[in-house]
Amino acid sequence: MKQLNKYWSMKKRLLYSLIVITAFTACQKEYSAENGGDTSGTIIGADCRISKIAYSDSATGTSLGSISATIDASDMVTDITQFDSLTLTIDQNRQPQYFGDTVYIDADEYYIFDATTKRINSFHGMIDPTVPGSTEFDIAYNYDVVTGYLLTKSYSYTTLPGIPYQMVTYTYTGGNLTHMETDDLFSNQIIKDADLSYYNTISPKNFIYLFPDENTYPEVNQFFNFGTKSTNAIQNLKVNYYTSGVVTDSTVSHFSSYILSRDNYVVSVYMIGDDQSTIPAAEGKLNFTYHCK
Repeated sequence: MKQLNKYWSMKKRLLYSLIVITAFTACQKEYSAENGGDTSGTIIGADCRISKIAYSDSATGTSLGSISATIDASDMVTDITQFDSLTLTIDQNRQPQYFGDTVYIDADEYYIFDATTKRINSFHGMIDPTVPGSTEFDIAYNYDVVTGYLLTKSYSYTTLPGIPYQMVTYTYTGGNLTHMETDDLFSNQIIKDADLSYYNTISPKNFIYLFPDENTYPEVNQFFNFGTKSTNAIQNLKVNYYTSGVVTDSTVSHFSSYILSRDNYVVSVYMIGDDQSTIPAAEGKLNFTYHCK
């Protein structure tokens, strides 16, 4: 009887050990930070897109600010607000107005979109919107007819239609935007270029747009349709700035510790390094909220 009790006691200890090891291994797999692919218990929903990006200091957790959009039942953006949490002030507020295929972001600047695809086809803006009578310009957007990726952006002055003065070219590899180059067509010199790398194991749904040339309207661009987004989650972004063909400055950012919802939307990510003009958020921890149809 003692031998039998000893046998069952050993079996219990072995079974308990196996349960602990299995549970520990499962937890490690589920919450592993490898490649920044943690998964939260959140379910976002079906057919969702980002409606808010809140950013905070990665070291202290102090809230820095947010950019948010109000999206109505027709999936139209009716309000875009950028808020400074440190000063408790609104940095800017836009209330887009729709007239057929045109959406005005203010009295002088507007996008024209395709009625079928909803992609932005062109933009009319001002070099300095804060200065009345500022030089006006137009952007033409060119997409791949098969994949829907944005291939080029062509800038021309409104007074010189059809004569581009600046061209932005995007290169894609494996479904991801991997290179960008902006060229001054009048001087034939490069203005800016960028290289992007991704986590091949993370493929989030409907994540942020990353057009490294954007430095004027990033807070607006995140909430409109500029074609197919990159397949994978951004890992590194480096933007080079040129003067007379020579690199004079660079901004470098690294993205890590992604938290994804159970249905594969990004809940949060850390952006460490430099602020990027293309992203309407400060360097630190970025948290995302979604609007679902």
